[in-house]
Amino acid sequence: MSVLEIVRYRVKEGVTPEQATAAWEKSQSFALAQPGFVSRKLAHTEDGVFVDIVEWVDMAAAKAVLEEFKVDKYPQLGDLVAILDDETIEIQHFTVLGSEG
Repeated sequence: MSVLEIVRYRVKEGVTPEQATAAWEKSQSFALAQPGFVSRKLAHTEDGVFVDIVEWVDMAAAKAVLEEFKVDKYPQLGDLVAILDDETIEIQHFTVLGSEG
C-alpha cells in the first residue's frame, strides 16, 4: 500500500507564498530522484500554514527519503531549507487505505 507523507510547516517571517512555492519547485528534482516517489503537491492556508503532500510506493521508501534529505548532498534543497521555520515542521506518514481516480 502506498504512503502519504504530510509535511506541515510555516515559513520564516517575510517569506511570501510565491517565494515559498519557488523554493518548493526547485526542490522537486530531489523528490523525483528518490526511489519509490509517486507524486507531490504543495498547498497552504490563508494564515500561512503550508503542507507538502508526497506519495511514496510504501513506508520503506517514505522513511528512506528522510535519511537522504541533506542539503550538502542535494543542493537543490537549499532554498527550501533556508525559508522553513524549523520550529513549526511536523512530518506524519499515513498508509493509504482507499483511493479514487
